[in-house]
Amino acid sequence: MKILAYILVSLLTISCNQDQGPEQVLRSYVNLRFQKGDNLKALINKTTGELKADLESLSTLGEEARKKFDQSSQFTKKTLKVLSRDCNKKTCKITYIISYQKKTDGNPYNAEIRNVANLSFVEGAWKIGSIGGLKSYFESKKDIEP
Repeated sequence: MKILAYILVSLLTISCNQDQGPEQVLRSYVNLRFQKGDNLKALINKTTGELKADLESLSTLGEEARKKFDQSSQFTKKTLKVLSRDCNKKTCKITYIISYQKKTDGNPYNAEIRNVANLSFVEGAWKIGSIGGLKSYFESKKDIEP
């Protein structure tokens, strides 16, 4: 009985101290995108490759470009549901659906976006290399203006 308790405590300690896996990194990235404030540095730290280069270029463009990038703070994240994962030791491809609602008055709407995120294990951590849209669904009582 004591051995079983020791094993359970050891496993719990090890699992709590592990680095973030690919799904946790993706969820953290999406949560940062929906938070208000300047999260650009934190987002850059979770990315690699083309996505990282795109985010770094935003930091040099100035305040106006960053305001356009931060438009996601106008929305409320409702859910993030992982549909599938295809992972090995170095790469991971996650297909997920994110649904959100526009906050502003006038013409609120709901959106559901299916994306695929490609992650790589780089420098001892999972990082997002690219995110691509697969399918979008919007629901509104009025026409949605871009």
